[in-house]
Amino acid sequence: MSDHCLREKKIFRAAAAALFITALCCAWLLPAASGAAIDLKKPGNYFFDRYHPDPAAAPKVIENYDLAVRAFEKKDIIKALFYLNNVLKYSQFSKEALNLYGAVLMYEGDFDNARELFRSAINQDPKYKWPYINLGVICYKLEKWRELEGACSKYLNFDSGDFEANLGMGLAAFHLFCYADADAYLKKAFDSSKNAVSQEFVKLMNDYRARVRAKLRRLY
Repeated sequence: MSDHCLREKKIFRAAAAALFITALCCAWLLPAASGAAIDLKKPGNYFFDRYHPDPAAAPKVIENYDLAVRAFEKKDIIKALFYLNNVLKYSQFSKEALNLYGAVLMYEGDFDNARELFRSAINQDPKYKWPYINLGVICYKLEKWRELEGACSKYLNFDSGDFEANLGMGLAAFHLFCYADADAYLKKAFDSSKNAVSQEFVKLMNDYRARVRAKLRRLY
């Protein structure tokens, strides 16, 4: 935790009582969740390889993985799981299939088993990006800010300029009252936003950048 963060927390606590009354009076000025929600009923808001990335994989693995993706994109969960089970029958340690399986379970609301599958995918390849980001989305949805920070910081060790990981760090820092840190991470996310997979996450970034600027103006 940075010195900025510690100082901001002290200022925040000291001013909390006074700001509470002000916030009640002025709440209409701050659209609380405009653009901030991520629609988890859109398969495009999950993170997975749209096609199997390894041409050297067994043909049955590639075929069934790609069919699973197409089924998930159509929200046909039964078919997606059928094809994923086929992939894992031919390649039980496929990081791509484990990650996509987790995304499908996450879509169904089974966050606990989804997390286990994402962790299994990471165990197969610690540099594989998507399971870290999917874990981060679960943490954001459940408001587990320390866990969000943990998942995204691990991936930033491999790619310090990644859009989604910096966004996750910025969101976590914001909710942990570390506004200067949040500003820095969101700036990095903005700089790489052209690489974003989903435009909803770009909207989320812009929403939080505005919130951070408002907080910093109040504090300083």
